[in-house]
Amino acid sequence: MTTIREHAGRMLELLESMRHERSAPAFERVAELDLSFTHLRMMHLLLPDKALAMKQLAEQLGMTPPSVTALTRRLVQTGLVQRQNHPRDQRVVLLSLTDEGRRLLNQLYEGRLHHMELLLQGLAPAERELFIRLLERAVRTMNEDQIAGIAPADAA
Repeated sequence: MTTIREHAGRMLELLESMRHERSAPAFERVAELDLSFTHLRMMHLLLPDKALAMKQLAEQLGMTPPSVTALTRRLVQTGLVQRQNHPRDQRVVLLSLTDEGRRLLNQLYEGRLHHMELLLQGLAPAERELFIRLLERAVRTMNEDQIAGIAPADAA
């Protein structure tokens, strides 16, 4: 009987085989700009049109303010994020996406969406619906277990 760990390994292999999307133009741009996953996470926190203080971003990213300052510097240099003073408190700097930043995130999303469409087109409509329902249930259970601090069982 196959264990959860063996199934998890098979899933990782399948997901890894889908990584060809990383050669899409938007991912090439991310590489050219030398952006990390954390840079992209920070940009996502500013979607769609949020202006957040450095302190808020640090809390949401689980980082120190000096680390967020370093991330911000790179994003401002590349023209993806802009700084502005808080309208009521000049000591606070707000960060928001530029049009270029929103455009890059949209291109990344569209690339991932296209690859999900390619993945799903190999399934019949009823299979797609079942696949999505099962994945939703698995993700919901995983999130609930993480909140409860439950370790994965190695059951069948």
